[in-house]
Parts: sequence; C-alpha cells; structure tokens
Amino acid sequence: MTVNKTPAQVRTMFNIANDFTAEEKEEIRKESPGSSMTKRPLMTRRSQKEAAERLSKFLKEKIARGSTDGGIQLEKIGSEALEKVVDYFNKHADSDPSGISFVDTAASEDLKEWDRKLVDGLRMGAFFDLVQAADYLGMAGLVDVTCHKLADMMKGKTPVQIREMFNIKNDYTPEQEKEVCLENAWAFDDEDEE
Repeated sequence: MTVNKTPAQVRTMFNIANDFTAEEKEEIRKESPGSSMTKRPLMTRRSQKEAAERLSKFLKEKIARGSTDGGIQLEKIGSEALEKVVDYFNKHADSDPSGISFVDTAASEDLKEWDRKLVDGLRMGAFFDLVQAADYLGMAGLVDVTCHKLADMMKGKTPVQIREMFNIKNDYTPEQEKEVCLENAWAFDDEDEE
C-alpha cells in the first residue's frame, strides 16, 4: 500500500500532517485562507502519538519503550483489518481525550453511528480479523464496537443457529447436551415458547 509512495503521498493516504512550527502554520493559513487547515486543526506528530497511546495499549507500550523508530511490525494483522483499524484511528484521533464521554452528545451519537457502519457489511472472515486486530492492539473502543456487533449477531439465536453461523462443531454428546440444558434451563426458556 505504501510501496513506491513519497512521504507526502503516505501522509495524505493516512491523513497525517507534518509537524509545522507555529510560525509555519500561520504562514500557510495566510497563504491559503480556504484550505482545510483553517477548518480542521492539524494532527501533529505529538497529537498523533497521544492519540495512538490513548486508543491502543499495544502502541502505548511500544511508544513508551521507544521501539517505534523503524516502524512497528504488525504481522498478525491482515491488510483489510489494518485498513479498518487505520480508519478507526483517523476518526477517533480527535475525539474526547478522556475517552469517557463527549460534551456534545450529537457528536457522540454521530461517532457511534460511524463505528456501527465501520463493522456493518464486513464479510465474516474480515469481521473476525478485525476483532482479533482490535484485541491484539489493545484498542478497547474498537473491541467494544466489534463485541457489540457480535452480540447483536447472536441475539435471539438458538445454540444450534449460533453454531451454524460461526461454523462451530458441537463436541457434546446428546447426553452431555441434555445435561447442560437442564443445568442452565433459564437460558433455554425462550426456546420452548417459540
């Protein structure tokens, strides 16, 4: 994705801004009054680093150890999942730094809707790759989004339907399955009504 790209092209691709001095930023604003710089604050290297530390435990640890000089190896994350992770970072980089709540509830709802759209429509394999990537990177917010989607997928389904949906082999004998159903009858009450 970044092979044979110039630094400027890579910065554009991932929405990364240069670390301009205050004087340089002001000069650019004067030269280009209608540019996006006047509409949206620049993400400096420092703010990118702070966003990465806030959004990912894995990246926070790497940054704290100073092991980011040559880049960070992410062999365990496929390209489709990594693309979604980058989209998530870009969208959430400017969100409330406390990570607790937004002052503007409309902005909060817009961000939640964007999160839902991020995971909707993914094919099953890509979705599970994203779940694993979020977990591997320690991205609590993205883990929450993917787990919420996973719970929605299972809601109202019987154990048999869930096994079929996720291609899970039933390794219980009929006797063991009956025993589990009896021990956890509360979980199967709705099935009798259907």
